[in-house]
This record gives sequence, structure tokens and C-alpha cells, in this order.
Amino acid sequence: MSEGRKTYDPTTWKPGRLDLILSAVIAFSLPPLAGWLYDKKGALIPMLIYYGLAWGLVKLRRGVIGYLTPMPGKPPVWFYINVAVVITALAFAYMSPIRVENPWLPGVVLTALLWAPVNASSEQILWLYLFDSWDLYPEERRIGYRIAGLLLFMAFVGMIHVMFWTKFLQVARPDTVFGALFVLATTISGFLHIVVWRRSGQMVFTFIPHFLLNLGPLLWTGYSILPYLWK
Repeated sequence: MSEGRKTYDPTTWKPGRLDLILSAVIAFSLPPLAGWLYDKKGALIPMLIYYGLAWGLVKLRRGVIGYLTPMPGKPPVWFYINVAVVITALAFAYMSPIRVENPWLPGVVLTALLWAPVNASSEQILWLYLFDSWDLYPEERRIGYRIAGLLLFMAFVGMIHVMFWTKFLQVARPDTVFGALFVLATTISGFLHIVVWRRSGQMVFTFIPHFLLNLGPLLWTGYSILPYLWK
């Protein structure tokens, strides 16, 4: 509840055993599959699978995605903390950028207008499904299931970035102090999505910081995703 307004409570969802199986299979099979498909055909097909699972499977299993749920009276304080973490991450990325030589402006603009919002609105839908499937499965909260959900969340987010995104989406130098701090800050932001989702029941509050994270580096790197979509 927020200021007397009825909001969506994510903990009301009751996952079944099928969700435990699906979440585990997705967490450990999608990252290597996405990486393999990228090597064969480019990024478009794995992204369609990734985003399709987020919007299609989660809607099927949970019943809601989170964007059409009631809006709370005000964002939770953790939303502002997450935005602050993302702004800090962007500062680190700015201080250790991977700039594109002779960037193609139409490609950068299309990346900003299309990929950045689509990715920012989609990824954490699946991330949160993986965590919720285990954390909410027992009738009474059990620390073991919560830990399992967190480990699954960490494993998937880490592997999808290492096995897929880092093959073509590089905006900060990982071999520098600021590059390492950028990775650390984005990792913290990922976990904050869980808290923000639970406190607000509104996926838009996870979208905004993620969108800023996707959009910001494009302004000074000149990165375009278009050349990597198809091989």
C-alpha cells in the first residue's frame, strides 16, 4: 500500500514446480545459447528469444508483467537509490570509455530510440521471474529458497553478460579501475531491481534506471548496435 492507494503486491504470486524447473533451465541454458547464436547469426535472434521469454513466458506464468499494475502514490526510496547508483556507474563509464572511431550517427540514434528502451523494459522482467519463482514458491518464506533464487538471479545475469552481451556491447574499458567500478555499480543496480519491484509492484521503476544505463554511454561512445544484429 502507498498513501491509501491500492497497489500490486508481487508476493501474491504463487509459482508452481514448473516455474522452478523453467527458471533453472532458462538461467543455465539461455546464456550459452544466446552466445552460440550470436557467433552463428548475430545478436538479433538471441535478443528476440530473450525478450520473447520475458514478455511471453512471464505473462503466461505470472499473469502480469508489471507495467499495467496500479501505480503507487510515489516511487519507493529504493528507486532513487538505484537511480543514484546508475548515475555513479555512468560517471565511471564516462571516465573509462570505449569510443567508436567514425561513429555512424543514424545507427547511434536508432540504438538509442529502439534498442535502449526495448532492452531496458524487458531484461529485468525475466530476471525478476527467476528470483520470484524460487523466493515465492514455499507457502512460508524459507531462507534456503531465497538464497537459491538469488544465486539463480546472479548466475543468469552474470552469464548472459559474459557469454552474450560482452561479445559486442562494450562501452567501458574493463581493464581500468573505473571500468571495474562501472561493472560493480551495475551489479549493485541489478540487485536493487529486486527491492524496487517488491516495494512498488511497478516495473516502470526498474525501467527508468535501466534505460538511463543503456542510453547514457551512447552519448559519448558513438556506439551503434546495428552492425552486430546480423552476420
